[in-house]
Amino acid sequence: MVDSTCRFRPASFVPGPQGTQRTERHASTLAIDPNQEFLVQPVDASWLQCNIECQEACPVGTNCRGYLNLAAEGRFEEGYILSREPNPVAAMCSYVCSAPCERACRRGDIDRPLAIRAMKRFLVEWHEASGIPDVMPQITPRDERVAIVGAGPAGIAVARELAMKGFKCTVFDSLPYGGGTMLIGVPAFRLPREAIEMDVRLVERLGVTFVFNTTIGKDIKFDQLQRDFDGIAITAGAMDAVALDIPGADLEGVDYGVDFMKKANLGQELFVGKDVVVIGGGYTAMDCSRTSLRHGAEHVAIVYRRTRSELVVDEEELGETEREGVRMEFLASPVEVLGEDGHVTGVKFIRNRLGEPDASGRRSPIPIEGSEFVIRADVVIPAVSQAADLTFLPVKASFEINRGRVKVDPATYATNVRGVFACGDFVTGPTTLIEAAGHGKKCAYAIDRYLTGRTDVTVTPNVKITSSWRHDMPEFYDVLPRQHIPMAPVAMRMASTDPEVNFTTPVELGYDATAAVAESTRCLMCNFNIWFDPFRCVLCGACADVCPEGVIHMVDVNQLKTEGLLPEIEEAYGWEQGGAMILDEERCIRCALCVKRCPFDAITMERFELQEISTDGRLYKESYRDAQLAGTPGVAGGAR
Repeated sequence: MVDSTCRFRPASFVPGPQGTQRTERHASTLAIDPNQEFLVQPVDASWLQCNIECQEACPVGTNCRGYLNLAAEGRFEEGYILSREPNPVAAMCSYVCSAPCERACRRGDIDRPLAIRAMKRFLVEWHEASGIPDVMPQITPRDERVAIVGAGPAGIAVARELAMKGFKCTVFDSLPYGGGTMLIGVPAFRLPREAIEMDVRLVERLGVTFVFNTTIGKDIKFDQLQRDFDGIAITAGAMDAVALDIPGADLEGVDYGVDFMKKANLGQELFVGKDVVVIGGGYTAMDCSRTSLRHGAEHVAIVYRRTRSELVVDEEELGETEREGVRMEFLASPVEVLGEDGHVTGVKFIRNRLGEPDASGRRSPIPIEGSEFVIRADVVIPAVSQAADLTFLPVKASFEINRGRVKVDPATYATNVRGVFACGDFVTGPTTLIEAAGHGKKCAYAIDRYLTGRTDVTVTPNVKITSSWRHDMPEFYDVLPRQHIPMAPVAMRMASTDPEVNFTTPVELGYDATAAVAESTRCLMCNFNIWFDPFRCVLCGACADVCPEGVIHMVDVNQLKTEGLLPEIEEAYGWEQGGAMILDEERCIRCALCVKRCPFDAITMERFELQEISTDGRLYKESYRDAQLAGTPGVAGGAR
């Protein structure tokens, strides 16, 4: 049965000789309850763009569908350009992005979502191996100077966006290289250092200056930045561990996750012993556990206070962690770190049950009295949360602080100190790579408006819709399974006695060209939409009969309800024989069988293209560029 809460697309509303028998036959065939109501919405540019759910889920607005379609045709360089342009950290994302686009992918409602992140990695690696140089934009330089504190994903995003507008940007970081949390928090076996270098190098080519091994507040005072620069963006991340508030947390052998990974990534001495317990359920916990194995630990356990289904990591990351031998312990919270002679010997936990949902909607863990148990440990790694370091901010500047974070205007990213902006994890707390980059882009736009004196910026959509009675999807697109992402065998990941070799041995091997084309061919092309011509449709129901997914339904017009005024429906209410064809867009696979089956050519397939351009000259979002890049015939926008 169709979910009545889905967004439906209203089409033709034709009173007259549809006949009771035909209506009953279709209701029976499609199991539509004649008393069920359907919420319909007007079809406008906003609704059509929201239909491209992968792009809508991406914090930087990447046209995922576009580069997948280009890759499906073997046009890898064009696909790379499309994937790179809106994303300041595209190379890093291709390895470790949390991929909200995949969770939104509508192919997941059919079988499994597209492997969008792995496809981006293939395109990035193909481009790098091809030797084709990145084409740099023509930039008109400006006199204003901007200091950026922090060379992590948010800082790189701010720097790139401002440099593209001609501002002179200088990025300061206390680390020896760029990347921020990506450099010191993510292990090299997941994120090669070369990928970080690719993103930093491209930003440098735009004229951005990076100053490493420099700590603001120590090597350079913050008020000096205020004197020397016209604007400041604080993107210093959240790299301070939140202390474990239980007895024994100060014992030798307790090594917080952020510090543990920093030592591992910078090649510093690391002690793991034989038994390691990691407390937490995020990516840092997974990385710490797998790093411990590579440094010689024999038994590693991750203990998480909630259930497996509430872990914030993706299934592939969790699966690889378990395959390597990490033991998962769910519904348990630490109550005490045990020790002898000042050193850790184990951790006492208590079992939990899930209670009522908390403020975030997640069910709160409640301890079960008398359920304590102990796990032996030589090293305990709390990886629960992280906080921002505010000590470099001058006291006399009187920054407004809220719950340990600098408070900013959510619309402008401005602090209460004139000319100083802040974004990324420094403001939000720990998030993901792509969320931090998206935050950085928006902050850069705000700084641009501040420095140029713009107070009113509007965004104008440029919409193009092309109708056609022909639409051919790639062969076997609907039956192709998700292509397995090749991984190194477990034995090969830690084959050396040298921890550094194990730590830098890649786990994910990535797609070859054949698998990449096969995977990208699975895309449902959500920029194409079915359209009914109400002047041609006679409600014969042939389209509903031929639809393999049960997308099209013929219903009584009185079953339709709207949230706003839709005159076509309002005028039709009360018609005794008024029928309507409705589409459940959530299930449509763009096979176009309905278009081919319609005996009256009442159905067309429409290609939707959008550019959102602001009055300050920024391209905010586009689902258009794949058509502009088209130079050869094919589904990605080439001439037919």
